[in-house]
Amino acid sequence: MKEILICGSGEFAREVYWWVKQANKALNINFKGFLDKNGDSLVKYNLSSFYISSEDNYTFCDNEYVIVAIANTHIRKKVFDNLQGRGIKFYNFIHPSAIIGGSIEMGEGNIVCPNSVFTTDIEIGNGNIFNINVTVGHDVKIGSFNTFNSHCDITGNVQIGNMNYSGSRVSFLPYCKIGDNNQISAGSVVYKGVKNNSILLGNPAKIIGDNL
Repeated sequence: MKEILICGSGEFAREVYWWVKQANKALNINFKGFLDKNGDSLVKYNLSSFYISSEDNYTFCDNEYVIVAIANTHIRKKVFDNLQGRGIKFYNFIHPSAIIGGSIEMGEGNIVCPNSVFTTDIEIGNGNIFNINVTVGHDVKIGSFNTFNSHCDITGNVQIGNMNYSGSRVSFLPYCKIGDNNQISAGSVVYKGVKNNSILLGNPAKIIGDNL
């Protein structure tokens, strides 16, 4: 049985905690605790007993795997890179209710939340978050450290780079291309795409600022 440590203690980390607890038997895993600089945010929710320590101060065992449950793409990448440099193992958490099709190539440390759907011939990098009810169509390529909030729809042949943040109910229409470090506001519909470092809003999504 794999012991699972959740890196982070904020809102999304608490959500992932419940998904992991639900999936313990189905995935043959066991939640061990939270790693963060402090566990103060867990007190209100009666979860402080599960706080262990900072990930920097923790000594990992062979059967322990990490889920970095931090929604912020830049912080998540920084924590991931630090742990990877120490040789720590990451867990691809896929909730049992998710539907996973064929020919899915996935890196490590990805989080797939309940009721998400992945169809076929999809390539995914490391450390991505697919929140509840995200759909990923055929022949999609996604880089690393992207956050897709609930009900995002990534349709066929879409290409998405690294460290992009998408609010809830963003739609990526077929063949659009997204570069790196973009922030796409909730409810936006992306037609052709965008290069790098932009904030998008609307239907069709238009650049409204720089994401620097």
